[in-house]
Amino acid sequence: MKITRHPAGAPCWADLDTPDVPSACTFYGSLFGWQALELPSGYVNFTLHGEKIVGAVKLREGQEHSAGWSVYFMSDNLDATTKAVEEAGGRVVSPPTKVSVAGSAAVYTAPDGAVFGAWEPDKHPGSGLVREPGTPSWFGLGSPDAEAAKVFYAEVFGWTASDAPAGDAAAHLTFNGGVAHFGGITGATEGAAAWTLHFGVADIDGGVAKAVELGGTVVSAPHEVPGAGRAAVLKDPAGVPFALVQHA
Repeated sequence: MKITRHPAGAPCWADLDTPDVPSACTFYGSLFGWQALELPSGYVNFTLHGEKIVGAVKLREGQEHSAGWSVYFMSDNLDATTKAVEEAGGRVVSPPTKVSVAGSAAVYTAPDGAVFGAWEPDKHPGSGLVREPGTPSWFGLGSPDAEAAKVFYAEVFGWTASDAPAGDAAAHLTFNGGVAHFGGITGATEGAAAWTLHFGVADIDGGVAKAVELGGTVVSAPHEVPGAGRAAVLKDPAGVPFALVQHA
């Protein structure tokens, strides 16, 4: 689905922090058909069908432990979002910062420890394609306190949450004014709260097999995620977790 403007509170972008950008370009490019467009700063935009999908940046030496996918949600006013995060009990990791002419970004930690970001666009509106093969298609939050997480994100982004129809998902999430679920909350052990980015695939079993062939490893084999479809959690060759989802 092509997107020209993400609604406020909706997931809108993701960055891969990795110790090996060339390896990431090879792995994800081969897995999803992405093209890598490197900017003079060294930042890489991954594109699909000519649309920006996600980005990647090399971690500085000594930061290898921080490798991972960072999820960003749309903000119409980053200062207001930052204030809302703090008032809801979250913490500011990186305050609103201008990113050239692209827009401004901030990074936060929720009360349960999950890290997430917010993006206020200027020239860069975010992912141009979503919810189709090779694009961000589902956002899973693992939290030791699902009820508290629902309250926190409702206060920050105006999300609504509904009970999942079956299975172990604690809730399905909808951004303010949204008409479709974009993610869900599942249980996690204390200290392990995190967002997991799911990329769409047409064939989950084939996608997992291809990821393994390219050097990835399986963390969780394909399984049903109520309201989303079949999903699997993997790690890329650098050990970064990500997931695949075949929507029902």
